Amino acid sequence: MKKTLSLCLALCLMMLAGCTSEPTPSESVQPSESAQVSTQPSESAEPSESVEAPAPVEPTDLDYSSEVTAMEGTWTLSQVYADGATTDAVADAMSFEISLELDPSELVDEAAYIHNQVYNLTGRLTFGLDTITQTLAADEVEEYKGSTAWSDFAQGEVVTDGEFYKQPGPATMRFKDVDDYGLFLDQVAGVSADIDTTEKTLIIGMNGEGQLLLGYSEEHLERPGTEGEWVYCLIFDKAA
Repeated sequence: MKKTLSLCLALCLMMLAGCTSEPTPSESVQPSESAQVSTQPSESAEPSESVEAPAPVEPTDLDYSSEVTAMEGTWTLSQVYADGATTDAVADAMSFEISLELDPSELVDEAAYIHNQVYNLTGRLTFGLDTITQTLAADEVEEYKGSTAWSDFAQGEVVTDGEFYKQPGPATMRFKDVDDYGLFLDQVAGVSADIDTTEKTLIIGMNGEGQLLLGYSEEHLERPGTEGEWVYCLIFDKAA
């Protein structure tokens, strides 16, 4: 009897040991292909649109927001635009000096009796080539003198009494003696002598690169403050 009980007890202990033992770990489960995150770019994704570069600004394009005071100083001719092409000028062939003076009356709006501080311009165009200076000297001409009144600024704007009148963008300048001789552009920059450069009233202004422009354009004169085609345009750099 004792032997039988001992045998039963041993059998129970074996069964209990089997129930409390840890199960064998199962094999690691590989993630499914659908669960994996793809790092490859989608073939259906459309490429982003490229941003177009801004159109280049031509040196003969007038800056309509330039300040009148930017014109003051001495300028040296750098290039000449004519016949649809721009050519380099002969070194020191032409110099242009511009001075500013405050208008003495300052009466910019007579009806409203408004006075603004406002500039008038004086220009002196001289040549550095002996053949040109000798031609002019024969008639005792040393320079072409030009003048611009504050009212010649097409975009001028009257402001509060006593403040500075707004004078942005280009204006016109009237020259003496140029109608007798022209600008000698054939000698200055190899431009065709057939181009008439004897107009007395020229457009004067700045471009976006800080260069001074002086030239003739019927469209500019007929519609001041708007773009137009140049017959010719002189491009000046500020003298050092």
